[in-house]
Amino acid sequence: MIIIIILIIIIIIIIIIIIISSSSSSSSSISSISSIIIFIIIIIIISIISIIIFIIIIFIIIIILIIIIIIIIITIIITIIIIIIVVVIIT
Repeated sequence: MIIIIILIIIIIIIIIIIIISSSSSSSSSISSISSIIIFIIIIIIISIISIIIFIIIIFIIIIILIIIIIIIIITIIITIIIIIIVVVIIT
């Protein structure tokens, strides 16, 4: 995830350099700068959304693991109780 964000930032910087170097007049440079700012805002929003989705997925995985661990503990306790009951009945 971090690598993807770093790559996006590098691409943005390259695009900014290309647009600034290619723009000759001031009006085109102003419009290109505004388009660059809009592009950067869009990229930032996309990266924030992807980070939020990543965090949500991690939380879901953690919750599933906790549920699995609880189920395993409950089954172990139930089997121990059953074994104790069987031993008491036999003796």
